Amino acid sequence: MSFSDEVKKRFIRLSRGQRKVAQLVIENPHVVATHIASEVGKIIGVSESTVIRFCYAMDLSGYSELQERIRKDLSETEKVATKEPIYAGKKHEYLFSEVMNGDVSSILNTIQYVDADSFQKATLYLHKANDIYVLGFRQCAPTASYLTSILENLGKKVTQIKFNVEDILKQMNKMDKDSLLFVIAYDSVLEDVLTIAKIAKNKNVKLIAITNSTISPLRDYAEINFVVGAQKQFAFEGNTAANSITHALIEGMMILNRNYYRKCLKCDTLLHYDFNLLEKQSAATK
Repeated sequence: MSFSDEVKKRFIRLSRGQRKVAQLVIENPHVVATHIASEVGKIIGVSESTVIRFCYAMDLSGYSELQERIRKDLSETEKVATKEPIYAGKKHEYLFSEVMNGDVSSILNTIQYVDADSFQKATLYLHKANDIYVLGFRQCAPTASYLTSILENLGKKVTQIKFNVEDILKQMNKMDKDSLLFVIAYDSVLEDVLTIAKIAKNKNVKLIAITNSTISPLRDYAEINFVVGAQKQFAFEGNTAANSITHALIEGMMILNRNYYRKCLKCDTLLHYDFNLLEKQSAATK
């Protein structure tokens, strides 16, 4: 595990000032690697002692060891960067295996950030919620649609919020303390959903989020936050891991009342069969 990953895992346990240091380490490691502790403190607006306390919080002996760990990570990153990239449209004998192995890595990376207690709590929220609202814009929309579809098949009252102001306001007005808002939002779409999340929190709506960053600002509003994907991925590449964790959450929800959800699935299958039969009969009479 890289030092950056270690920082992400401990981020929630750091003080507010130490989190500023952590964010710089994650987003601009070159700055930390090339500046002394006092200069780093001035750059992010904290004291030199806060920078040193961050080092201790990360179980390091001091700032020199912090720089050593970061330089090691940067050196490894540069080695990876020298490998030949896969270009779209390029003939590649093993392209399918490289892409699929990337998906596997994304899922494995996600597993290490899933907290068992949070997972159990999320499945309970899904099971007990009277009304579920699913929010996922642009590249997050496929995962939102996937989750909405499965929940509907299991007899849940679920609404996928559309990407327009009128529908957002309409659905927000319907939410109350018995509602659950499930948000899928990656860094590039966060500005669109933070206001919605803030309003939902003010209405005491339970909020589960899937993001692609351990330091996503959405975590300030979500009761439960799952982080998906792997480092240096495009946002849309996190959808594979996001779909996997939503699948796991659904399975966890079904365990809470398996007989009920099985009946819902059976009814849904019969309904589709009846519609197919009607279509065939209608076609036969034409």
